[in-house]
Amino acid sequence: MRGIFRNPKLRLLRARHKKVFHDSFEGTDLVGWTVTGNWHVMTIDTNEDASAGLDGDLAINSAGSFYGGIMKRKIKLDIYGEIIFNHYVQNPNDRESPNYLNFYVDGSLKLQIKGASPWQSCEPIGLYPGEHEIAFEYVVEDPSNKKGVIDDIEVWECRNIDATITKYTPPKPAKDFARNNTLRGYTRFQEMVATGTEIDFTAAFDDLDFLEFQRHSNSIYYFIDEFGTCYRGMFVDTYTPEHVALNSIYLIQLSLLAGQKTGVGFIC
Repeated sequence: MRGIFRNPKLRLLRARHKKVFHDSFEGTDLVGWTVTGNWHVMTIDTNEDASAGLDGDLAINSAGSFYGGIMKRKIKLDIYGEIIFNHYVQNPNDRESPNYLNFYVDGSLKLQIKGASPWQSCEPIGLYPGEHEIAFEYVVEDPSNKKGVIDDIEVWECRNIDATITKYTPPKPAKDFARNNTLRGYTRFQEMVATGTEIDFTAAFDDLDFLEFQRHSNSIYYFIDEFGTCYRGMFVDTYTPEHVALNSIYLIQLSLLAGQKTGVGFIC
């Protein structure tokens, strides 16, 4: 019965349900990758600047480039998902001779790291359903004592949540105000900071879907609005489930707080 009232444009998905791809470059070749230029698995033999261990920022058993180039491959998703990876750019003198590590999805630049940058994990980058080409590009003019390195690439798919979205309020900006209370009753707003997007709605579940949502209520979720914009966030407030006993339906009033700008959403 709930399917009759379902708005197919509004969707709720749980992020990182299934890992569909992982490459930690433990072998000796870049299996599955198409390489143009100088990308290779970093080993003791190939790491020509001899940096390894803590002093070398753990560059061994990763994929890297000294002289520049591109490595790319195809990725396919059946549902919305995201990609994360670790990256490191070495450059002892990046003001005089910068180097760049770029990441592309379907030819669109999604991330650029201008050296020097320590080992860190990138923010999740969204992927629409379908086949995509991901590519890493290292750009350098003077390769002396420089390199770009990536490791632990993971691609995750979401899980569609079988819930009916009702009492829906379109995404609205969530803002914080920095202010000082001054004399004579006036309030001075020093700065208005847009902190993200808030989406309020009521979700209806049957008994089994309700139990699954309860188990994963602290997870990251995606919300797809009526315009197809994808937001990535969490339910930060407590909620009180309501049981509609005759039909074994559970209603929950939810507020999703996403870190993305209203109308822009999670960039895929």
